[in-house]
Amino acid sequence: MAQLDLTLDVEALLIARIAGGDVSALADLYDRYASVLLGITFRIVNNRSVAEDVVHDLFVSLHDRSQTYDRSRGPVGAWLITMARNLSIDRVRKSARRRRLDQTNQVTEHSLPVDFVDAGAVREALHTLPDDQKVVVEAAFFEGLSYAEIADREGVPLGTIKSRAARAFGALRALLSGPEHPTHAYLSKEPRGVS
Repeated sequence: MAQLDLTLDVEALLIARIAGGDVSALADLYDRYASVLLGITFRIVNNRSVAEDVVHDLFVSLHDRSQTYDRSRGPVGAWLITMARNLSIDRVRKSARRRRLDQTNQVTEHSLPVDFVDAGAVREALHTLPDDQKVVVEAAFFEGLSYAEIADREGVPLGTIKSRAARAFGALRALLSGPEHPTHAYLSKEPRGVS
């Protein structure tokens, strides 16, 4: 037990030294935890290079984050593991969002109906929507965000976002000449992954 307390004291001291700008303390902490953190981040991101980047980013930001360490909440190791886990999850989410955006932006002639009307008509119809509805449609279709992500970003309840989307899609359908218009079938579908 005395050995564990000594380790906790040494690591807490390293954090205090890092807060003071001591680079050698950062190197000591890196030597103690880099391999453990790399293993944890690799299991989350499933890519060695990305895992190394996450661990690097964690240690680069440690000087600024060192003031947030609170010894009463747990040991330094647990604090570092929590930060590495959170950074890894953020990286995975960002990568998934980027892939969704790339897929959304890869519109080919086969991804839309052959007789799909000009994008100008859709763009013009979008501009007639109230701003709150337009934001929801653009975020869902062009940014690939889910309704929950839009609600978070806009700071409004999820139900409000869903209502705005429903009103917006109804208005767009009506504006684009009703059921006989080629865009009607396309606009009647909600973006993939949105719920």
